[in-house]
Amino acid sequence: MQPRQTLKKWFPLFLITSLGLFVELAVVRWLSGEVRLFSYFKNLPMLAAFLGLAVGYALAGQKRDYLTVFAPLLALMVALVIALGRVVSPRALAYPGGGDDYLWAVADFSYWTSLMLFLGVVLVVFLSTMFLFIPLGQAAGNEMAHHSPVPAYIVNLIASLAGVWAFALFSYLRTPPVIWFGFALLGIGFYLYTRQSLTPLALAIFVAVLVGQFFTGRGVIWSPYQRLEVHDMTVNRESDGKPVKVGYILKVQQAFHQFALDLSPGFLAELNGESPRVDYMAFTYNLPYDLGANRGEVLIVGAGMGNDVAAALRSGAQRVDAVEIDPAILALGRELHPERPYDDGRVNAIVDDARSFFEKNTKRYDMVAFGLLDSHTLLSGMSSVRLDSFVYTLESFEQVKRHLADDGMVALTFDTSEKAPWIEERLGRMLGEVFGTDKLYYHEGATGTAFLIGEIAPEHLEGGIIAPWKPSSEQAPPLTTDDWPYLYMRARKIPSAYWQAVLLISVACLALFARTFPQALRPNPHFWLLGAAFLLVEFKSITEFALLFGTTWLVNALAITGVLAMSLAANLIVLWRKRVRLWVAYALLFASLALAYLIPLNRLVGLPLVVRLIASIVLLSLPMFFAGLIFSESLRRTGNASQALASNLNGSFVGGILEYGSLVWGIKSLYVIAALVYLGALITSRIRSD
Repeated sequence: MQPRQTLKKWFPLFLITSLGLFVELAVVRWLSGEVRLFSYFKNLPMLAAFLGLAVGYALAGQKRDYLTVFAPLLALMVALVIALGRVVSPRALAYPGGGDDYLWAVADFSYWTSLMLFLGVVLVVFLSTMFLFIPLGQAAGNEMAHHSPVPAYIVNLIASLAGVWAFALFSYLRTPPVIWFGFALLGIGFYLYTRQSLTPLALAIFVAVLVGQFFTGRGVIWSPYQRLEVHDMTVNRESDGKPVKVGYILKVQQAFHQFALDLSPGFLAELNGESPRVDYMAFTYNLPYDLGANRGEVLIVGAGMGNDVAAALRSGAQRVDAVEIDPAILALGRELHPERPYDDGRVNAIVDDARSFFEKNTKRYDMVAFGLLDSHTLLSGMSSVRLDSFVYTLESFEQVKRHLADDGMVALTFDTSEKAPWIEERLGRMLGEVFGTDKLYYHEGATGTAFLIGEIAPEHLEGGIIAPWKPSSEQAPPLTTDDWPYLYMRARKIPSAYWQAVLLISVACLALFARTFPQALRPNPHFWLLGAAFLLVEFKSITEFALLFGTTWLVNALAITGVLAMSLAANLIVLWRKRVRLWVAYALLFASLALAYLIPLNRLVGLPLVVRLIASIVLLSLPMFFAGLIFSESLRRTGNASQALASNLNGSFVGGILEYGSLVWGIKSLYVIAALVYLGALITSRIRSD
């Protein structure tokens, strides 16, 4: 076949599949920034997309073409998200699970008011997102029906890789959502045009959606991780009430995150005590550096816009390594911080994840300071782990200890709030376990509780400003580890709000499918179970890959690429061989799951980068390879790609729910859960073959 004929044959499938994944990533990211609640529940819109695609694949071959209603469904979802973003997100969240876990800036409503508002927002957004992906799933299913199952699935995987890296490129370039959706709608419009389905109304709706996103997104900065806004910060003079600009306020996901303040002696002299709040902020930031003479080499993780860096420089630090994961926040600090700390030649600004830096760097420091790393978003849509979770674990603090000079000090500040005292207690107990309680002190500062670890002279303890920290006798929350990194969870349990949301969504979807999409309620049990198990292993792989190499957006993209690449390799083998013995593939799958479960991940941490990369890919992605063999061989035997993928994606919804098991038993337990689900898949395959 000529290259032009090959392109003509496969390009429609490639185009609609790659666009489907690209739109999925774009919607999840945009939604989590606009509707703040979904910063903490990114997995729900991701599962909604999976379920919508599953319904769409199940409808492949039907007379009704749902792609014709994609434009109005998109307009509805975008209008809903923008409305919620303007009405709900700037205010405190209605969330009923405050006793189980901690979200930032939660409203003080009654439990039932919070529950009703929370479930209402979750259900409406979930259903609107699910409906949006039904047309895309049906279009992809129709295209796959024109080809043999295994080659069609190979193109599907290649297209998925293209979608992942296209969105990664837009993230790297820090483009706004109007660019993401503009790119996606250009491709979808072209696809509709080639099918002679692009109507003037659809085109007008696409333009209206982009115009709406453009005007509502003005003044917003989109980093690779989150939605940022910067505003001037002023304080009123006590003498005459006149406002004085003291710096800037940074909002992340529409909630306050940090200041960039002028706390220099010259500016404080100009204020002349007219703002006690600013004076107290200066005292809080300067305190750790005033407690010891030797502060030559300083490491700051979570450097942000530069307040901690400026404090280190004011103390006379000779060298400051400032680590910040978000390049956009670092750029804002360079541009806007009144004291210009990042312009100082003593400062080495590093864009990296804190744990990744701990691993790569061998230097020892006189001071290690944790900036305000409090996260307002999850690591990814397939995870309940927040972006900062792996920074606050016992293993992380052990790494900090190895980077500390003999007479060095650690300063960790965290705004625990009165609503989550267990976070302060947990941090104190972990620091005490790693560094010893005899050197652990605390100070209630302007930005939260500041833990100080090191030798502190007796004169600094006079007056009660700094006091020894002692564990509480009333509460003993479980300590966070790399296997259970859930700092914001009070205990090893699934918060009530989680299962309430899942229960409501499940009941609503079952009722809807029974009435409107009965095809979605008749999945192939084998492919359904394969989908559930695969998502569990995929989550485990992405999470542990992030732990080994950092929680950066690039590592996340690489981890997803590894998953897709393993599936692609498995499909190529199935295409090459006439038959794959399923029982052999299952045996190797269970062996690889056992291997990944039994080998401690920390054994890979100390290996050289290249060796660690190869070893982690083999260890974490090998189950994906054998799972891919099973899926592709089963697909070949079934002969119906769209129905198999419908069942697989339907099962992914259940896998996403089972992922919450990690909140109870830890991340590694997901291998056990996945093995049990794969065992069920093996049994169903034998029953159907008999």
